Amino acid sequence: MEFPMEPDVKLDATSYESNCIAESSAVNGLDDVPINQWQCEVGKMLRNHFALRLNGTCPLVGDDGSVFDTAVVTALNNKPDKPKISYMQLCKDRLMSKTIGPTKLAQLKCTISEKLKKLSHNTSAASNTATGWRKVTIHNAAEHEPASVMEEVKSLVGAKLIYHKLATEANHVTFHLEDDESVCKSLRDLSKRFSMPGSNTRHTITVDTTTSPGSALPPEDVDEIVKRVLASRYNPDLKKLDLSKFHSDQGFRSYNVVFVLCHASNLDTVANMIVKNIPEVEEIDLSNNKIMKLDTTARILRGCRNLHKLNLNNNRFYSLSDLRALRRHPYTDLYLENNKFSRRYKNADVYISEVRTYFPKLLVLDGKELPKPIGFEVDENDDVVPPFRPSFFCNDQAKQIVVMFLKQYYEVFDSKDRSPLAAAYCEDAIFSMTTLLPDSGPRAVPIDSKNIPNRNLRIRTRPDEQLELLLIGRSAVMKQINNLPPCTHDLHNFVVDVSIATARLIKVVLHGVYCRHNIRSKWANIRSFQRTLIIVPVGGGYCIANEQIYLCLPTYNQLQKSFKFESQLTAAAVPSSGPSTAEPIPQPSQLLMIEGFAEQSHMKPEYAKLCLEQNEWDFAKSAALFMKLKEEGKIPDNYYNH
Repeated sequence: MEFPMEPDVKLDATSYESNCIAESSAVNGLDDVPINQWQCEVGKMLRNHFALRLNGTCPLVGDDGSVFDTAVVTALNNKPDKPKISYMQLCKDRLMSKTIGPTKLAQLKCTISEKLKKLSHNTSAASNTATGWRKVTIHNAAEHEPASVMEEVKSLVGAKLIYHKLATEANHVTFHLEDDESVCKSLRDLSKRFSMPGSNTRHTITVDTTTSPGSALPPEDVDEIVKRVLASRYNPDLKKLDLSKFHSDQGFRSYNVVFVLCHASNLDTVANMIVKNIPEVEEIDLSNNKIMKLDTTARILRGCRNLHKLNLNNNRFYSLSDLRALRRHPYTDLYLENNKFSRRYKNADVYISEVRTYFPKLLVLDGKELPKPIGFEVDENDDVVPPFRPSFFCNDQAKQIVVMFLKQYYEVFDSKDRSPLAAAYCEDAIFSMTTLLPDSGPRAVPIDSKNIPNRNLRIRTRPDEQLELLLIGRSAVMKQINNLPPCTHDLHNFVVDVSIATARLIKVVLHGVYCRHNIRSKWANIRSFQRTLIIVPVGGGYCIANEQIYLCLPTYNQLQKSFKFESQLTAAAVPSSGPSTAEPIPQPSQLLMIEGFAEQSHMKPEYAKLCLEQNEWDFAKSAALFMKLKEEGKIPDNYYNH
């Protein structure tokens, strides 16, 4: 087991020895063990190793070659938030007998030394592999042309030597290459043996681990090079973009630029260019780029609506969860071979199942068509919203009764005198109202909050309040009906559902919109409502026994369709003192434009309408003309609201 040491850890040899000595006495049966000699020797070796490798991984090893628990390192670091397990306690069974003589101590020191050397080599190799790049320096070779030097080196190493960023530094020739142990070994073998033709000088060649090289060009120039490389790798016929080994493209090497996609910023730059220039792309190959994360890139690539195939072979994704950001895009074809998580799945069915948890619509994985998942047969069209039906009546007789009842009811309700509606309610009728309306803002009407008893149970949580707002009896109901503001209902857009109709009662659910009168704010004059009625036969007619009303703001579709066949909205929303004319009634969308233009220009609605009509209902054109005339002082004062 390995433990990554923190960079700020400082090991104190004195505190370590004193800690070991102090804790050794606490180990049962060890009080008589002569530990000072081997403890100091082995402890010193381990401390020296840790001190040299503060940024590496430092597991402890036993005399049998086994690796100790990482809690040892925790104890050495003396971290207060970690478990306190001492070196002595861990090594009790592995390193200790009742006495440790010189022979045993020598064997122990030899075993640990060999193990630490092996560990250092493995850790160094792992660190080198993690960076993925090497910098090669050919010493004292700058007197020759760098390209000629590379040709000679390549002839000795072989065609698999692919170098980047060839340059001269001081008196040396340098270049970078991706980590390839066989190539690096060949270059090291050439050290002190390599010489240029016609020269007796033998050059030393060093191979050092480094980070990926940057570019000396300005970012704008690099972006232009990237665009050209992208264009050369895109196949418009197949709508495929090949980004495999992107940094190795000759388009970069000719400019001595290294542009690696394992850097998140570079990958995001490429993704933005793809979305901006070729959003129609259907397939992207990102294989062999050492990519580890795709978080931001995945969000950017959602702009490519047609992208369904993605190749991520030979990258460095540690877990399938690293691909979580991709799951919101409906990929149907994925390639994930030769990533770090690939070796963990021995069972193909488990692998497919795990991948499908992130990509449920996947059809092809690693070039193989996937079997249909086992589950319930569900129609893909089940989530489609059913078509809108204007009204529903369980039978024709109920339809005749309800339509006649509602027509007579709203003729009285929308009039100036609502007192005749008392005959429409039973003596013991029950009535309640619920609202979801804004208390502030351009669409709020403060007087409604005062006059409408809101029995919203999410707001009125106290039982006594809920009971108080439940109106019982004809007189209480009529008092509230008369307190409701004057309005006009759009009868043509009523939606009526009658699901129950018997000889004893009829249930009616009514949905529609109404227009408030005497409201200056044109954004607040239209409201949406839903009324649920239980009507029962009384004498020769029907009366309301139970009623619930719910009020809220209308949707955009309701605004568009409301009052399409009537002129009441024009009379309520755009008052005019002149005689009525045969002008066509503005559409709801035009009414909204009139309201918005009147509010922004502070003109009266009739003149705002005139300005929009003269500019063919082009809001921007009307606004530009208004500003021009206003600056020239050509708009009369009586056109404005004062």
